[in-house]
Amino acid sequence: MRTRSAFGLSAALVIVAACAHQATEAPAPMSWSYNHTQSEGMKLIYGQPQSDNVLVMLSCQPNSGLVEVAVTTPENTTHPVGLVSREARLSLTGEIAPTPTAGVGVLIDNAAVDSPTLRQFAETGELAVHAKGKTSSTSARGQDRALVADFFGQCGQPV
Repeated sequence: MRTRSAFGLSAALVIVAACAHQATEAPAPMSWSYNHTQSEGMKLIYGQPQSDNVLVMLSCQPNSGLVEVAVTTPENTTHPVGLVSREARLSLTGEIAPTPTAGVGVLIDNAAVDSPTLRQFAETGELAVHAKGKTSSTSARGQDRALVADFFGQCGQPV
């Protein structure tokens, strides 16, 4: 059994917390954000700004060469879960962990920072999440591209 990092499991709680909130207005569109703390390392998150509604989170420690990937998905899905950047595909494996929100789970896996999919994302900003039997574009555009480049540069992959 693989061990998961403490911030990876806390990501499961953060990712689904938004499902418990009642929206009073139209939610903001999803976008990329970057966070770096001494204790938790770096996080590149695709979700709704100023909320806990997150589709994908990439985490790493500086110059570790390893990225932890967390993707939300239905708890009992039978569909494959992964990331796609151009022709490169990264299949996520492991068990889907339950979250406090009924029916919602999170799949957490590790990947090398220089894996073809993550390398393509770092270079082009193009990324899609394949989950729930469909593919959702999460591509970084405009200023988000700088966040992606900074994240991967700090994780140990020159961009």
